[in-house]
Amino acid sequence: MNSSGLSDDKLAALSSIYISLLSLSLIGSCSILVLSIVKRRHLNEQAKPLFQLALADFLASLVLIGATIINFLSYTTIPISEVLCTDLLPLSLTFYCISFLLVIIYACESAHTAQGWREQGEAEHRRQSQRSWRAFDFLYIFVWLIPLIGYVIYIRTMSLSLVSYIPASKDSNNGENVWTDTRFCNSCILFLQLHIDNNFCPTVDLHHNNLIRGFTFASVLSVLTCCTLVYWRLQSWYRHYEQAGIFRDSQGCTGRIWSSARYMILVIIFCWTPALVVICLSFACSESDRLFPLFVIQAISVSLQGFLNSIVYAWRRRNFREAVLGERLPLLPYANRAFFEQSLSETRQ
Repeated sequence: MNSSGLSDDKLAALSSIYISLLSLSLIGSCSILVLSIVKRRHLNEQAKPLFQLALADFLASLVLIGATIINFLSYTTIPISEVLCTDLLPLSLTFYCISFLLVIIYACESAHTAQGWREQGEAEHRRQSQRSWRAFDFLYIFVWLIPLIGYVIYIRTMSLSLVSYIPASKDSNNGENVWTDTRFCNSCILFLQLHIDNNFCPTVDLHHNNLIRGFTFASVLSVLTCCTLVYWRLQSWYRHYEQAGIFRDSQGCTGRIWSSARYMILVIIFCWTPALVVICLSFACSESDRLFPLFVIQAISVSLQGFLNSIVYAWRRRNFREAVLGERLPLLPYANRAFFEQSLSETRQ
């Protein structure tokens, strides 16, 4: 076995961690999917973003589980497994990218909902809301289509040569090393290929590895930056009306905004910081065996994204739980909402 590669036992351990924790994400995302359909009337407009976010997380976890199971297939299926791995790992990253984009849209929709009702009359607000929701509908279509089109282009341009590395005779002098190297070179672990030397495993495509690095960095940093800016502007907006003496409970409302936003942003940081560290170290260190503890941390953090999102965006929120339990309260009630003029008159009383 080459000293820089992972042993079979370590590959099996990583695969087991992925499968077990991704199962939690499947359960969490599936619960939101089912409830978003069954309780759609009670969840109101929030059913759509919750459903799509849960769907993206569910598909990402499902595809990544399928890719990880490949590591337990027999050697006789290695050529087929390699083809599946080169297709499934980028597909899982595509669905994670869609999840990031949906998180950004969720933040924008939340800010739009919170701000619009205070500054307009009821009739004007309803007209503008209809236009805004139609715009969001088109945006949802692009959020799904553009990453999937990019994935198809990526797969079409893959120059990875699928060469069989199964030795002709297992009784050759270096037969054991060839078998082990074959298992390592064709392992289907997220971002592990970034740490494999092209001289050791000729199947590694350096150009596409660089594309994966840039794509992952851009996706994670974009969602962190956008969500932070959106929620910071929303907090500034509340403080503006607090200084004008319009909001009675602005401080508490601002605290609730940042409480929710903080958890949403922390989920992304927790889940993807280890992965970004793994990617950064791939430029300087190709000895994956020395980085095995970091790969374990990455497996735990990335696998839990769907589960944590289901808690932060749904189960942690009291109004979601009330709607799910059958309370006659929509998640975002529009009928009895106070508008700017009504709130101003109430404040003066």
